[in-house]
Amino acid sequence: MADILLLKTVDSTNRIAREMGNSGKPHGYGVVAESQTAGRGRLGKEWLSLPGMGLCCTILVRPRLDIEDYPKITLTAGLAVGLALEELCHLEVQLKWPNDMYLGGRKCGGILVETSSLHENADHCFALVGIGVNVNADSADFPVPLQTSATSLFIETGMKYDVLTLFSRIRSQLLQLLTQLETGCFKGILEQWRQRDMLKGKWMSWVTPAGRTVYGESLGVDEKGSLAIRDPWGRRWEVLSGDLSLAASPFLNQEKS
Repeated sequence: MADILLLKTVDSTNRIAREMGNSGKPHGYGVVAESQTAGRGRLGKEWLSLPGMGLCCTILVRPRLDIEDYPKITLTAGLAVGLALEELCHLEVQLKWPNDMYLGGRKCGGILVETSSLHENADHCFALVGIGVNVNADSADFPVPLQTSATSLFIETGMKYDVLTLFSRIRSQLLQLLTQLETGCFKGILEQWRQRDMLKGKWMSWVTPAGRTVYGESLGVDEKGSLAIRDPWGRRWEVLSGDLSLAASPFLNQEKS
């Protein structure tokens, strides 16, 4: 397969794909590894890679988009993974803004989108869509602290899956959705993403980039792809970055009393 680089072990498929992008590899080129030693998630978090049991890949894309539309790629990629898993595994996928995939309330995958220098001519810009999915791992394969919060396709279905088949379906879905995005059809992508939104209507704890903690109810994702929350005093906050987690409703004790 000339359009895929298959590797045994790497530090990061995104790093390798960046080198491939700088060398001129085309839209849709893929880097797939059996494991990563330095896999990364959003906000610099580590992504655990279980050797031979998951999908570790990066898809190089060169979308015909204005630079300001590049942030929409993350939600587009999340939907692509969700659609592929639903088709191949017949599972109900939940999406957690901005870049995580869940099954039955437990995390099964994540996405890290990085870009080339956006100061270049738009025709030379590219994005690296890094994707990690827990595929054939059993519960005991995860570290003890993750056994109640992480899951895999095998745990959810009892079936083993071919990683390259999964990669091919995800890539096909991603490229199709990017074509829609290029033609101005983000609204349709967003509608499908919202159908899988696991946070809407739930209370969140948001740690802002400045370190402030804000509690609020998730209002869902807006037309720009940003998450909005409303705090107990009715103030609306636009979440562009920072760390999010589920939190108890501040009205829970009042409701019980």
